[in-house]
Amino acid sequence: MQPCLATLLASIVELRKAAGLSQAQLASRVRYQPSYLSKAERGLLGVPSQSLISAIDAELNAGGRLVELRRHAWLEDKGSQAGITWSRALEEVDTTDRRQLMVGGSAAAAGPAASPQLPAPVPSPGGVGRRAGGGVDLSGRWWTAWQTFRDGEEIHSSQEASLEQSGAKIHIEAITRGLPTEEGGYLWWGELQIFDEEIIMGWYVSSEGPVRSKGSLFLALNPHGDRLTGRWVGLSYDGMFIEGWGAVARDEQTALALIERLKKQYPKVA
Repeated sequence: MQPCLATLLASIVELRKAAGLSQAQLASRVRYQPSYLSKAERGLLGVPSQSLISAIDAELNAGGRLVELRRHAWLEDKGSQAGITWSRALEEVDTTDRRQLMVGGSAAAAGPAASPQLPAPVPSPGGVGRRAGGGVDLSGRWWTAWQTFRDGEEIHSSQEASLEQSGAKIHIEAITRGLPTEEGGYLWWGELQIFDEEIIMGWYVSSEGPVRSKGSLFLALNPHGDRLTGRWVGLSYDGMFIEGWGAVARDEQTALALIERLKKQYPKVA
């Protein structure tokens, strides 16, 4: 286990025990499965997700310490994949300003004055999949990020999603809510289709009965096959014909940084 990740996980356990909480109790408070938190604490998930660490940081009153430790662990991990030593990782893979980090599932603050620097494309384990015919295979676990709105307030949320591709068709399904239920978070699924290995279009719908949210997606696939960016439009909590930016990437921070990049690249788009 890499040093920064070991420090992060040890700090989580130390703070949890100091608060008198078991794994199951903390998992319940941050709205994650106990088995998931158990795996995270043992390092079986690699660097834990941004949303999980932000929730734990807030619950244990860590004052942003865990969020910062996760950032170091993430940079260390990306640096090792690129053959960069930890001493240089902060310089070469600084993907986001701390002001952009998500706390409790909502936007912590406005984005920085300059566009966030995105990391170089990182292939999925084993590399980006390719089908026998040469087409990209997007099957697997991804992170989605969305520019959404609630009562007129802009919110950036992130959700882990599973993609299953068959030919040019893709079934997509959210695995995590991204936001607490009371703040509008919900699970959803949808169907997409790839056109010319460049454009992906489709629809999504809530998989939870009381939630009526549904709409359309238009996404562009980058040449490396590891990022999608585009727009969503549909029925949401704030009404009909609500729209915003969307991004899909192999890790959560990249997906969130892509939303900020899109907002700055196309400032006239609502």
